[in-house]
Amino acid sequence: MAADHNTKVIEGVSFAGFNAGLFDRMRRMNRSWLERLREIHQIESEFGARLLAANSRAEATTVCHEWMAKRLETVASEQQAFTTAWLGLVSETMDSPRPAGARNADRSSEGR
Repeated sequence: MAADHNTKVIEGVSFAGFNAGLFDRMRRMNRSWLERLREIHQIESEFGARLLAANSRAEATTVCHEWMAKRLETVASEQQAFTTAWLGLVSETMDSPRPAGARNADRSSEGR
């Protein structure tokens, strides 16, 4: 397999290709996370406006309870999405071919 001087190839594994795939996956995760943060900001803005417009303590308390319930739901959803994304990334990384040196290092550490 031919490779330019910037690409290391060991046992048919192109590290440039591996890194490009890894960074592409991380870039998609980052975009998704930013979109979720925008959604959270929108929720916070809406409930903040509702709280400021409350006409009584009872109404303000109701808005606060709804806000906190929505916030907890959003945080739980975000935690699940984050965990799923990172587990997928780790799984993808573990499943990809590794250079011979890395495999030999793993074998030598298993015998300890």
